[in-house]
Amino acid sequence: MKQRGFSFVGSTIVYAHMQAVGMVNDHLVTCMRHRPIAKLGVAFRLAVP
Repeated sequence: MKQRGFSFVGSTIVYAHMQAVGMVNDHLVTCMRHRPIAKLGVAFRLAVP
C-alpha cells in the first residue's frame, strides 16, 4: 500500500481494507446482515482450492 501512495499504513488502515475486501465480517450477530455475509464467506472458502 505504501508503494501506491499511502504515507502511513497502520492497524486501522489495514483493518478498514480487510473490511472493504470482505476478509472481515464485523457485523454484530444480532444484525440482519451478519448471517448472509457469513454464508458468503463459507461459500468462498469452499470454492477456493
